Amino acid sequence: MNNKLLLFFFFTISFCFGINADEAGNLIRMHQVPKGGTHHNLPQAADEPDVYYNTDNQTVIIDGTGYVSYYDVVIESATSWTVMISTQVSGSYDTIDISSLPAGMYCITIDSPTGNSYEGFFDTY
Repeated sequence: MNNKLLLFFFFTISFCFGINADEAGNLIRMHQVPKGGTHHNLPQAADEPDVYYNTDNQTVIIDGTGYVSYYDVVIESATSWTVMISTQVSGSYDTIDISSLPAGMYCITIDSPTGNSYEGFFDTY
């Protein structure tokens, strides 16, 4: 009986965390752009933000660590590499309205004042 209760508890907690993640939006998987062109796995840096695309609000959410005071953000079309949005956001938490972007695939680059750079892709279909 204890195993069933433990299993029920595990699924309940997982479900609750899943709801919270969906409210924040779809996670954009970011990776650190290596300095000097080497392509090895880098440890997660203290300034690496979590990034989400909220399809309901058509916003990109930058959930920073607070380690830095700001991030420079560039959103480019992944097909033409045209810069669509270039802005600076808070290092703690901020949103970027992307409702004016046409449907498509985009590359988001986030630069930290510490010299770290992060890149990820998302689509607005």
